[in-house]
Amino acid sequence: EVDKTFIFYNEMASKIKEIKKLPEFAWVKAFDSGASQQVARDLDTALKKGTSKTSHQHFPKFKISYRVKKQHNDSYRSVNNNNCIRIEKGAITLPKVGAVPIVLHRCLVSKIKTATVQLRHGKWEVSLTQEVACDEAKKVLKSITGYDINSNQTVVGSNGLIVDNPKYLKAEKQKLTRLQRQLSRKKKGSVRWKKAKSRLNNLHGSIARKRMDFAHKTAHRIANESDIVVFEDLNVAGMQKFNGKMVADNIMGLISDLTKYKVELRGGIHHEIGRFERTTGVCSVCGQHHKLTLKERHFTCVSCGTFSDRDYSSAIAVQKIGESDLMANGTVVRVTKTPNTQQKSGVKTKVFALAKLSLGSEEIEKVAT
Repeated sequence: EVDKTFIFYNEMASKIKEIKKLPEFAWVKAFDSGASQQVARDLDTALKKGTSKTSHQHFPKFKISYRVKKQHNDSYRSVNNNNCIRIEKGAITLPKVGAVPIVLHRCLVSKIKTATVQLRHGKWEVSLTQEVACDEAKKVLKSITGYDINSNQTVVGSNGLIVDNPKYLKAEKQKLTRLQRQLSRKKKGSVRWKKAKSRLNNLHGSIARKRMDFAHKTAHRIANESDIVVFEDLNVAGMQKFNGKMVADNIMGLISDLTKYKVELRGGIHHEIGRFERTTGVCSVCGQHHKLTLKERHFTCVSCGTFSDRDYSSAIAVQKIGESDLMANGTVVRVTKTPNTQQKSGVKTKVFALAKLSLGSEEIEKVAT
């Protein structure tokens, strides 16, 4: 405030040690010292991005409202130093907290690195980070699939996969309206107001957990079915401006993000085509473009007369554009695999070989055959 300058992590860490000696800052000793260091690291990262000329993130210029000031981020992150964070006998041991009973929904695969504790929808949750070894990159990629994400169905694949949108928010709309009406009739800050607020918060948490579970299961299924997965780079923020509830309930961008790391864990390739590529209304046979309204879910090609489904044709267009992009930037090389004698003659299977593995042309041909 005096000289209009910032301090960064090294100075912050020394300041934390100094204020612990002061009696008015005795509360700093009550929690884990690693948590305060992690907050300093996050602030250091934010300051560097805000002052960097190359970063797109800047300091906010708008005035923060009183409501935002009262909101609390009930979470903190601790680092596992000297095995201070461990799980034993159905409980997790946290620094300065002790053993807390937990419901462990997944077995640990390696040593715990960090633990993030947060309060969500009235329940305390802990998120553990671990080091997981990815599978070796596949040298031969036998399948490529393009996926179209839309409002009618969540995912439509070029391999025939169709996953309908469960619309959890729309299913609970009547109950949400009733709870919000009950909350508005209570006196703000009273005991009954807090109970009604808790019931409404729990319902929102149930919807969010169902939506996240559906997203993980869908992404897991997509990652298992194809070696190369191609999605569109959707402008989700722009789509929310004209239909925010539909986009929020359809988790369009979340499925693509979850699929990316699941495919990479299995040694596959995740690719996103440009958001301005023309995929809607493209004939899957001849590639003729058509202008379609949102109500037109099927169309007949004016060039070849093929009757096509709008979403399935879009998925095939996404696959073709993604295939050409990967071959243009040298990620994969398309080869033709000769069938065995037991297969029908004249049948050729499209196979891709990873081109960025310093393989020679002779070795790529050996891998393909």
